[in-house]
Amino acid sequence: MKKFVIGVTSGVLLSFATVAVASSSPTVQAILFPSAINIHKEGKVSSIEGNNTILNYNNSVYIPLRSFAENMGSIVKYVPPHSTTDSLPQIDIYSAPEPWRLTAVSPGNLPTSPLSLKLDQVQTDTGPSSNSIGIHAILYNTSKEIINSPKAKLEIKIERIIEGQPLKLVWSGDISSPNVPPPTGDLIPGSDTKVVWGIKSPILYWDKKDMDGNSVPPGQYQVSISQPITIEYNVGAFGSLERSNSQMINPDLSNTIVVYVQ
Repeated sequence: MKKFVIGVTSGVLLSFATVAVASSSPTVQAILFPSAINIHKEGKVSSIEGNNTILNYNNSVYIPLRSFAENMGSIVKYVPPHSTTDSLPQIDIYSAPEPWRLTAVSPGNLPTSPLSLKLDQVQTDTGPSSNSIGIHAILYNTSKEIINSPKAKLEIKIERIIEGQPLKLVWSGDISSPNVPPPTGDLIPGSDTKVVWGIKSPILYWDKKDMDGNSVPPGQYQVSISQPITIEYNVGAFGSLERSNSQMINPDLSNTIVVYVQ
């Protein structure tokens, strides 16, 4: 195999035609490693091969970051260094929002107008997020009609609970809007006396740190939506028969939970 000298220190190569490697950069010696990289995601397979340079360095495989990220559905943004401020190059990776999933519960104490928003804690005992607290939102349809393509971005806040003191904000994060494209959209079937249908968001992970990156002390923490949310949606699922509507959901006890940090 041919040897290839390249000036990078990161674990994945960033492929940009307009960016040259500075002559003063440290170099490493890698081996060209032609390979077919198959990415399996949600039952589909995409491949990285062809003109993309894949390297083997110190028994580890290095592939172009842009190719890898975009095949995972993400967007890569590159900002070159500024000589005046002596800054480093900046690489931002924006991951693709995951879809919401259909779910159902038995009828219970849910508002009747027609969307109901709940927050819930998810167990994260295994995997890379095992030390985090997982939170997801569930949007229920309590009406008898089909609700289609609800749109609303949820901002979640986490506040520390100390008896006798005001709540103290420690962290916030976003849950992306339901994103299944037409013509299917996010259909939530109408509910009846036996079942209430809804859609469940991807998990939002909180690493038990505050906004400065410091670990929070043990105790109780309140999780809620940061502000009123206006949800836009269609009623019905047959194109011209649909009608548009919207509903505001305010922060209250029905969409608030308490989590425990030990």
